[in-house]
Amino acid sequence: MHSAYTLTEARVLFEIGHRPRHSATNPGGKTGFLSRAFRLDVEPVASAVARDLQVDPAYVARILRKFSAAGLTEMCTGPAPLRPRVLSLTARGQAALAALHAATDCDLARLTAGLNDREAAELSDMLTRVSHLLGAAMPPEHREAP
Repeated sequence: MHSAYTLTEARVLFEIGHRPRHSATNPGGKTGFLSRAFRLDVEPVASAVARDLQVDPAYVARILRKFSAAGLTEMCTGPAPLRPRVLSLTARGQAALAALHAATDCDLARLTAGLNDREAAELSDMLTRVSHLLGAAMPPEHREAP
């Protein structure tokens, strides 16, 4: 897609932008303070994303730190009463994700431009089948809810 992001970085950005907001655990107290001071508060989110994408958690943590330094993500205080810290995309992060979506749409349009209606329907059926087969091969905790 000729973007500034690797495929894994793009996928992590997608996950942050399309999942329910992530909470960092134990945000308060001495441990929470030290985590924030040493920028370790992305670890619970990194672990969850890494588990779901089956990627090394340390790699995801580095990606999240890179995103934070680039102004793509931010940690905010969540809603009361527990006030957990929540990872979300900034306006800059949302714009980067929108640009990735647009680039993907252009690539798909280019790749499928020569297909007639029957071929496009056949491709769609095949992709649905592949998605179904891959979803069935995944452990239940990684499958999306219908």
